[in-house]
Amino acid sequence: MSFKYINPGYAEFLDVAGGTTIADTVKSKTGVMFYQPTDKKGLVPSETPAELYGKFDVYIPKDRNDFWIKIAMLETNGYALDGMGFVKRDNVMYFLRYYSGNSSGGTEAYLSEPERLNLKLNAINTIWFHVKTGTDGYVQIYANGQSVEKFDYDIKFGKSKTLVVYADSAYGALSNLILSDTEIAPKEQVVVLPVAATETTMAAGEDGEYIADAEGQTILQTVDTVSLINAYGADTIIKGIAVIGNPVCRTAEGLSDLTAIQSDGANITEYGTKTVPQGTPGVVADGHALSLKISEIADYKFGWKAGAS
Repeated sequence: MSFKYINPGYAEFLDVAGGTTIADTVKSKTGVMFYQPTDKKGLVPSETPAELYGKFDVYIPKDRNDFWIKIAMLETNGYALDGMGFVKRDNVMYFLRYYSGNSSGGTEAYLSEPERLNLKLNAINTIWFHVKTGTDGYVQIYANGQSVEKFDYDIKFGKSKTLVVYADSAYGALSNLILSDTEIAPKEQVVVLPVAATETTMAAGEDGEYIADAEGQTILQTVDTVSLINAYGADTIIKGIAVIGNPVCRTAEGLSDLTAIQSDGANITEYGTKTVPQGTPGVVADGHALSLKISEIADYKFGWKAGAS
C-alpha cells in the first residue's frame, strides 16, 4: 500500500459532506482552507495504514479561543480514536494524543507564551506529525520545524477503517494538508499545478466545461513545467499528485463515475474511482504518491476517465 492524500484546503475533497471551504490568501498559502465539524468522518483509505504521517497549515488567531483539530484513525465501533489533535480553548493551546478514544494533552501554552509550543499568533503555522504503531509506538509532533510533543504508548490501527479529519471552527481552518503512510519531508507542500494543454475525447461545452456521454471518454492535461521550473527549480521533487474535478455533476442517467488516470507517454494507469454528484455541481478528487523531478514530468498527463457503476 502507498497511501497519499493531498488537499490544498477544500472541504469537498473529504469523503464526508458538511464541511466549508473558505477562500483566503492571507490565512492560507494555497488560497483556500476548510473546516469540517463531523468528528467521526473524513477519509476512508483503501487499506488501514501501518503508520500515519501528516502535515498541515493552520492560522492561529490571537483573539479567538474556540477551535479543535483531530486527525486520527477511527475504530470500527465508532468511538476509539488513535492519533493527534490540537486545541485552543480559554486562552490556552496544547497538542494532545488520542489513544483508544481517550485524549490527553501535553505542554500547555498560554497566549502570552506561544513560544512554548513554537507557535505564532495571527500567523500561519505548519504542523507535522507521525503516528507509529506497535508496542514501541508514539505520536511525534513538530510545530514550525521544531519538535514540541512526543507521546509514547502501544498503539494499533488493526481495526481502523476511517481516517478522521476534523476541524470544528473557521478560526482553526486547515490548509496545505498532506496525509500518507510514508514519511512526509519537512519542506513538502501542496502546490496548484498550472496546466499547459488539454486533450480530450469528451465534447467541449461552453465556459470551458467538458461533457462526457459515453464510457471510456477521457480528459488529460499536461503540466506547465516551464513556469514550475522558474518558480521552484528543475530538481525539485514532486512527491504526489491530486487530480481535481471542480465543478462536476451528472446531468442524466448512465454515466456516474470518474476514474483518475495518469499517462506517462506509453501507458495509462488508473487510480481511484469517484462517484459524481447528481444534478448539483460538486467536487471530486483523487491523489496518489509520485516521485519525479519537475524536469521529468513534462511527458506526463493527468486527468479522468468517465464510467458507470
